[in-house]
Amino acid sequence: DDPIDSLLDDIEDALEEDDLERALALVERARGEYPHDPEVLGAYGDVLWDCGELQAALAAYRDAERQAPEDGDIVMALADCHFALCQFDEARAVAVRVNKMEEHAGAQALLGRLAERANLIEEADRLFERAQQLDPDAYPKPYRVSEDEFRELTRVALDRLPDNFREAMEGQVALVVEPVPSQELLTGSEPPLDPELLGLYVGVPLPERTHDMTKVPDVIY
Repeated sequence: DDPIDSLLDDIEDALEEDDLERALALVERARGEYPHDPEVLGAYGDVLWDCGELQAALAAYRDAERQAPEDGDIVMALADCHFALCQFDEARAVAVRVNKMEEHAGAQALLGRLAERANLIEEADRLFERAQQLDPDAYPKPYRVSEDEFRELTRVALDRLPDNFREAMEGQVALVVEPVPSQELLTGSEPPLDPELLGLYVGVPLPERTHDMTKVPDVIY
């Protein structure tokens, strides 16, 4: 095997095993030996991402893109990182550029997620279907329910809570159903929350409350 390929495989294995310390050591070695290789720079971005350093990962992906601007997979990593940072306009622009080079399953799926955020569900499903056709294993089509069905499922879940939990929530916790997390909610922390977040509790847990706190209901989104 090519030494660089073996090193990249080792980095990938370390990430899959969630051994971030080993992944960091390997990727630093790779950067020392192959400082301008786009795949090494992309792997550095992957490791930084897994370490929660999204801004640093974005810089690494930009370096990789500069070295290989026509490599769809490398450029797609940049688009995905923009999306993870809630930089949705930038993510769309890069994904469109990837698709112009060659139709790309990841780009179609990302554009589908962006269409969902714009409440363009038919367009989103068309993009998801194309991503699934291009790469069936990586991009299964999403499962859809109507808003009424979702609210009914939510009601059923609440009814199944033990009585003491329901009693503690009453008047203390508001339940808010939204199609997608709002930009304000996602970017209210640093780094931003995951744009594909399915649920979030915002408030002060009961054991941490004090008597002088203003009685504002907490929220589960």
